[in-house]
Amino acid sequence: MKKSLASTVLCLCLCCFTQAQGTYRYKSFVNAGATVTLVFGLNGHGELVGTDNTIPGRHAFLLNHDTYTSLDSTGILGTHISFARGINDSGNIVGGYIGDDGNEHGFILRQNILTTLDVPFAGSVGTQLNAINNSGIVVGVWVDGAFTAHGFVYENGTYAHLDYPGALDTFPFGISSRGDIVGNWDTDQSTVGHGFWFSQGQIVSIDVPDAVPDGTAATGINARGQIVGGYIGQDGSSHGFLAEGSVFTTLDCPGSLNTTVWGINSASQIAGTCNIAGQRRGFVANPTSMEKP
Repeated sequence: MKKSLASTVLCLCLCCFTQAQGTYRYKSFVNAGATVTLVFGLNGHGELVGTDNTIPGRHAFLLNHDTYTSLDSTGILGTHISFARGINDSGNIVGGYIGDDGNEHGFILRQNILTTLDVPFAGSVGTQLNAINNSGIVVGVWVDGAFTAHGFVYENGTYAHLDYPGALDTFPFGISSRGDIVGNWDTDQSTVGHGFWFSQGQIVSIDVPDAVPDGTAATGINARGQIVGGYIGQDGSSHGFLAEGSVFTTLDCPGSLNTTVWGINSASQIAGTCNIAGQRRGFVANPTSMEKP
């Protein structure tokens, strides 16, 4: 089953976007007992998911404001390298883990019940789940024997392909409550590639104007259509971005050499990872309009 795409592929010309300085208050952090903390997703309640090395290696975690949980700490996720990548408002979490076979397997964690999810496509050697929306629709990536990445959408037990036309690799990273999907695609695995936005049968390529060629990835989208991601700037560093309408905003953690925004919720809170003084840290940031005067 092929995910339906419009015959015309639209190109989003971000060169017409204006530059704006993000008005956010950032909080970067490393989880207690960890030296590395990576945040990949957040939901409408401000709960964060990612991976850290509180348990030696890399293992999935949930951070509910100040309450930290190592996910499935005595099970598969706690005994294997694991990553939590997305969470919806019901608290359902998706991600992946490296199995005993050396391949990545997707998982869904609902009410403390862990289910492994591997795509049934011929030739698949790995599955990665990246996001889940409030309707329970999941987007992710499967890898074939040539280590080429393909996108997919999973809904009610049914898998649909989602590949950018003409791409070598396609990585869907985020899905909104409306079902809009963002990610990135490439024609050369040595580059980051281009972002994309898929909505109602049309797919749009995204390139940040200040990015190097083939240096943009879209990673999250909310119901308002705000898109976040990361790009490689002309300075050679990674920067986060927010795209909303015709306004493009660069988002960088204060003091960070590299920043990637991985998620945005309905309140426009953002979350992601940054590198400060050589340490990989998670961060969450609130728009200053959320703060009380």
